[in-house]
Amino acid sequence: MRPAILAAATLNFVRAVESFDTPAIIALPARIEVFTTKIWREALGSFPTNHNLAASYGVGILVIALIFVYLYRRFTSKVESFSTVTGKAFRPHQIDLGKWRYLASGVAFVLLILMVVLPFLILLLVSLLPYYHVPTWETWKNLTLSNYLYIIETPRVHRAFANSLFLAIVGASICMFLAALTSYLTVRTKIAGRGLLEGLVFIPWAFPGTALALGLLWAYVDFPIPIYATIWIILIAYVTRFLPYGLRAVTSTIIQIHKELEEASTACGAGFFATFRRILIPLMRPGIMAGWIILATIYVREFSASIFLYSPGSEPLGPLLYFLYLDGMRGRVGALGVVISIICVILIAFAQRLSRWEAR
Repeated sequence: MRPAILAAATLNFVRAVESFDTPAIIALPARIEVFTTKIWREALGSFPTNHNLAASYGVGILVIALIFVYLYRRFTSKVESFSTVTGKAFRPHQIDLGKWRYLASGVAFVLLILMVVLPFLILLLVSLLPYYHVPTWETWKNLTLSNYLYIIETPRVHRAFANSLFLAIVGASICMFLAALTSYLTVRTKIAGRGLLEGLVFIPWAFPGTALALGLLWAYVDFPIPIYATIWIILIAYVTRFLPYGLRAVTSTIIQIHKELEEASTACGAGFFATFRRILIPLMRPGIMAGWIILATIYVREFSASIFLYSPGSEPLGPLLYFLYLDGMRGRVGALGVVISIICVILIAFAQRLSRWEAR
């Protein structure tokens, strides 16, 4: 189990290094700086801005992330070397914990409450308060739905929801289309450079969102097509950054489809596009849909890249939440956070149902 544990630990380390939303809310008020908050402070949060220093911080965090992504790839290759392919008679081996099962279940239950249930309940309580204060027995008398009425009645919130919905639907669709095409080329064909193609697709996975956003921000300043300071540059950032997630979802599906089906279609006179559309796409649909839902969920709550790339009128929900927090509107932040959390939970539950259906 050591390679798998090390791979998971390395992946979590990379995700922690690139995190910006949590340090921005918790660390910055306590004057605790990390790489991502320094990038934000130098690029956007100070006057005059120092883009050169922000770029230096971005390169530093990128180098750290690349080193650990390389280690992750090494660890996962070791995991795959221990894997075996079994037939239908294979059944997963269950470990009997004996008397320890109650302790293990209790620890898991406590962690679930502390890490998921309790924070959500506090968020829900804050969303029902007219102003933030320490909860007391008198708190129940002050509960109100005014923060949710703000969400319903405010055009700024409507615009942010519309922008996030557009990014989720269009971005996830483009991402899964590119992922399906790339997966087919790297898994099913023997064209030269397919390994290089897969490597290029996975490179953005190592890019922290802040570093990638800075690179795109400066790359498209003088671009002939005017996408700078529009929602389209955010869309490009989302697709670029999260394409590896879609590729993972599609690749895990396409490798389960035997090549004989495509060969039979070709023998019957069908061309490449007909085979791809009538054979592969229907069989890959559950995996594609599950990947699409996961990406849409990520896009709805994404923050670290969009905070650098948004412009007035194109801000998605992530930056709007942060600016409401900076304005001290804790109740409105809580209400918007509850709505976003419910949407994401519904999408994730639907994706899990699709995954179970695919497994059958």
